[in-house]
Amino acid sequence: MPAVTRTIAETGELQLSADGCTFVYRPLRPGALLVTITGHDTGQFGSSTLDEIRLELLRNRPLELFVDAREALGPAVSVSREWTRFFVLNRDQLRRVNVLVGSKVVELTIAIAQHLSRTGNLIQIYSDAEAFAGLVRAASA
Repeated sequence: MPAVTRTIAETGELQLSADGCTFVYRPLRPGALLVTITGHDTGQFGSSTLDEIRLELLRNRPLELFVDAREALGPAVSVSREWTRFFVLNRDQLRRVNVLVGSKVVELTIAIAQHLSRTGNLIQIYSDAEAFAGLVRAASA
């Protein structure tokens, strides 16, 4: 498994990088977190990507999660399963999960996770970057 690099910026953003994929976590306010995913998550992070969200859930519940996956490539099946399991186990602690997609593959992967997690309308999928940015701005205020 490749080494995971964990960097914390002065702004409070946390970045995890490994083998061509990056996750950036930016708190918007207590109870709102923006996660930006770039690249292909093949499982190289182990549980660390979801562990960061779990830590935020310990600090601030319920959590509204924003995931900018425009630059993400379709994750490995094992990764998709872990996200689905995360949604099932934490649905009561999540206010809403807003996901911005940039490809049909990622959109389909999220839609499958949404269906399999049986979380109803918890997960909202967006393809309109402006609408998503408006939600992020509103959550930051």
